[in-house]
Amino acid sequence: MSVRILARNLLPKEAAELLGPVFLAEAVTEAKFARQVLLDPNYRTEGSIVALDSGGEPVGFCLAIARQVALENAPSDADRGYITLFAVRPSNRQQGTGSKLLEGAEDYLRGSGRTISMISPYAPGYFFPGVDVSQHAVGLDFLLRRGYEVTVRPLSMQTSLWALRVPEWVIEREKEHASAGIRYETFSPEITLPLLRFAQTEFSGDWVRVVRETGTRILHGDRADRLIAAVEGGGSETRVIGFSHWEGERFGPIGVAEGQRGKGIGQVLMYRTLRAQHSAGLRAAWFLWTDDRTAERIYNEAGFREIRRFAILRKKLS
Repeated sequence: MSVRILARNLLPKEAAELLGPVFLAEAVTEAKFARQVLLDPNYRTEGSIVALDSGGEPVGFCLAIARQVALENAPSDADRGYITLFAVRPSNRQQGTGSKLLEGAEDYLRGSGRTISMISPYAPGYFFPGVDVSQHAVGLDFLLRRGYEVTVRPLSMQTSLWALRVPEWVIEREKEHASAGIRYETFSPEITLPLLRFAQTEFSGDWVRVVRETGTRILHGDRADRLIAAVEGGGSETRVIGFSHWEGERFGPIGVAEGQRGKGIGQVLMYRTLRAQHSAGLRAAWFLWTDDRTAERIYNEAGFREIRRFAILRKKLS
């Protein structure tokens, strides 16, 4: 069956019908596609590569992003582009459709001045960190044969909240922190600037956006415990030295100032956040991205277990 490859907007309904059955865990609905793709300021039709069958129905899609709007507080990534969605309908595989889609996406990135193609650590609109090595092993092999190399294999973890228990040592550590002048607070207008300052100085990338957007939603009525901060000092001397965030069942991001690590602050923040999720009536907590060392050091004790493993890939574009 002949297939045409062209740059074309994929309509939300088309996206849900094509991508939903391929990416079951991501639940690609019409609303999610519109929110994470079409409303992304970096989305361009030229990077939306679609395969159409003879009847004009989409049977494949590859989305390439060349950042146009800089991500606040993040290093420049003007040398690289990102492929964040890539799927071919099963009945149209093994016919060269995937290769043509990938070529179209890479051509767009080259034309946008990018010299590196990444799959797919793109913030803020990524659906997953990379290729799921279990669910999409065939796709991973396809990309490896086309010059992509695996750079890292992050894991996604999940824990049940039904039997959440805070270890005694974490409770004792929080008491020690209180004696040392460290307190734990939910988001309030008073810690807005210290929290932004913490995110700006300690973590590059998407953290500042998370603080801005979540803080705004809290001030419009969301639960204040969606952002929990470890705080020192008071008044104009207030300092945030760590914070944790949740949205629905999704846990994180969570981070502690570099000079404050090793004191158990991260563990206190983690358990306070899990308790907030539990109090909101949630059954589980999960996150998409960590490494094995951090999982062993922090998350395993809280009952988190690996549920998915990803491969982040990189290719130098000639």
